[in-house]
Amino acid sequence: MAALTLAQYGSGAVLTALLHPFGYAKVLMQVGYEPLAPVPSTTFIFRRDVLVYPNIFKYMGHIRDIDGFRGLYRGVVPRILAGTFGNMVQINVQAKMKGSESKSSKDRDGHGEDDEDFVPWLQRFAQETSEETLSRCCGVIASHPFHVIMIRSMVQFVGRETRYTSVWSSTKEIYEQEGVLGFFAGLVPRLIGEVLTIWFTSFLARFINKYLVQEKDLKSYTGAACGLVVSHFTYPFTLVTNVMAVNGSRLLAGQQPLMPVYNGWTDCMSSLSSEGDLKRGASAFWRVYKPKTLQLVARNIHKQL
Repeated sequence: MAALTLAQYGSGAVLTALLHPFGYAKVLMQVGYEPLAPVPSTTFIFRRDVLVYPNIFKYMGHIRDIDGFRGLYRGVVPRILAGTFGNMVQINVQAKMKGSESKSSKDRDGHGEDDEDFVPWLQRFAQETSEETLSRCCGVIASHPFHVIMIRSMVQFVGRETRYTSVWSSTKEIYEQEGVLGFFAGLVPRLIGEVLTIWFTSFLARFINKYLVQEKDLKSYTGAACGLVVSHFTYPFTLVTNVMAVNGSRLLAGQQPLMPVYNGWTDCMSSLSSEGDLKRGASAFWRVYKPKTLQLVARNIHKQL
């Protein structure tokens, strides 16, 4: 069992490392850093001429041109640590809550629930989802310091700083400048996003499997499909989490003029909402250009550096 668990963690770490460059570029997009000039394009439906930012592959190519191939893996170590540590805590909390009880033959996707009355079905849904929420939130809280280090390790690409070159130097920088609370920057919106995602995804998947989907083979895919849909609506919390993880730090990308210093995560969300930027970084390929002074400043500063 231990060997199987280690193999799972190892395979997860390898997959995380392989996909890291995409996540790295996405984080830079989320904080509003656009070093590449927009290019002319045409909308698919109305064939209207627009300006769009280069897609994520060209963005990664820009990173590689400046930092080399290894530069695409800036922040990969804290990302792996965050994922591994968070999963370990989540699994252990789940095990503690279940105790020595054997698993129910009815799975979490709704199999075996077809003949169950609605009220008992709803009660079991609430109990199991509450347990999942608690364990997931424990994993998020425990791993969040690594998440903050990961975000800052990536974002220092903007100002070419070297304060977050290792987990140790990052820990020292955050503790000396912001204290313990610095390790939990952006935690609240992340928790809210996780809770909303878990509850809505779980309810939709169970409801669809109970009342709409009859094929057992299709039921196993319902949860993943619902998760994709729900994540689209909870994305603003992910965006605000990553922005607040760097906001107000000593990094150039977290200060004026590249980023306003927000009074809290609600101020950040309100500001992004008023600017129509709550989906910033959500798309990897079709990214319509929005003229902003800060983006021009970012390109000019990077050229000077």
